[in-house]
Amino acid sequence: MQVKADITQQNSQPLRVLIAGGSISGLCAGLALHCIGCDVEIFERASYQGVAPTFGGVQSHGAAFVVQMEINRFLAEHGISTPETVGMTSCKRQYISGDDSIIWEESTPQVMISWDMLYHQLRKVFPDERYHQRNSVIGFQQSDNCLVVHFEDGREQKCDLLIGADGIDSTIRQQLILDAIPQYAGYVAWRGLVDENVFSLEVAKFFAEKFTFFHGPSMQTLCYLVPGLNGELDEGKRRLNWLWYFNVPDGEQLNAVMTNHQGRVRKFFMPQGEVREEVVQQMRVVAKKYLPEIFQYLFELTDKPFIQPIYDLSVPRMVFGRVCLIGDAAFVVRPHTAAGISKAVMNAIELAQGLQESGGDVLAALKQWEPIQLAMGNYLKVLGVTLGDRFRLGHPFGEFKIINSTDESAKITKQNLR
Repeated sequence: MQVKADITQQNSQPLRVLIAGGSISGLCAGLALHCIGCDVEIFERASYQGVAPTFGGVQSHGAAFVVQMEINRFLAEHGISTPETVGMTSCKRQYISGDDSIIWEESTPQVMISWDMLYHQLRKVFPDERYHQRNSVIGFQQSDNCLVVHFEDGREQKCDLLIGADGIDSTIRQQLILDAIPQYAGYVAWRGLVDENVFSLEVAKFFAEKFTFFHGPSMQTLCYLVPGLNGELDEGKRRLNWLWYFNVPDGEQLNAVMTNHQGRVRKFFMPQGEVREEVVQQMRVVAKKYLPEIFQYLFELTDKPFIQPIYDLSVPRMVFGRVCLIGDAAFVVRPHTAAGISKAVMNAIELAQGLQESGGDVLAALKQWEPIQLAMGNYLKVLGVTLGDRFRLGHPFGEFKIINSTDESAKITKQNLR
């Protein structure tokens, strides 16, 4: 994207933009605005501790996703590696039955990439001196002409635009809209990554260049190949990303699943290594009863699965004077849409375009930007709910009760499973 010299204020100073949140959506916004001449800084409340040195210290989320055309466009415009050079190509989808036989195949070429790989690609082109970890935005004051942003360490900074890109648990959103609360959808996604080199040749061939699905009673499983931990694309060095949507009632049952080995209840995400062993063992029993053997095999091979509860979130507004919300801070859409990342990318691209077209008039740009972003977010939210309902995910039919006990003899009871 070419830098435009007219993205300035009347005093010829570049627009000052602060971004709360340094994950994918924050980085996309930071890059898009930096490349049109804005003075941008990102403030990330977390401190990513490294498991892969080549990723610059970022902690892998263990997640992966399908690359949409918006991501392709963004990477190309910012001179970043194309998905084909850092992701895995799948040539077709295959649907299997409970006995592992293939019941349907269709040609659907697409590229899959891991979260950590995309983060690395974005992070390496955003200036280090403008990316600050362990820096939390805790509040702000604004007037018609300026914003004053307050940080946890007591500092203050002035800016022309504040972007809330701080995710599902957004501090910025909570200050702006008290009743915009993520709503649990009634099911979780068990997820895992397995190194390709632990598979037999037969299993590796079965998954190679394919996106594999199984639909069971009120559950769905899927898997596909992604790059290795350090971005390897060679056969035998890649990873298989799998996901199992499974109904868990809200309240006591969800808390039992989301309580880690230290007794802390995680709300939005259970990281790798924190799932209690008794919960993992109970789910392995369920897997043996209701999943095809090939997916049972993946579960057994996964040393540290993690859990992502599925939530819905929408906001009535994304613009509040000189403050705006983007990405999951505004709309959380279900993974079935394969659009969570592309939504954040479009928020960033169109915000930058709006500022260019307005000649740097922040209020005018945000006024034009907001309606399209709201429409996109609401459409994707409805689409995600529709896709979840199609497989009766989150519905009473097919629930299992996870007994919250450290007793190894704890059993799983099924409710209303036909």
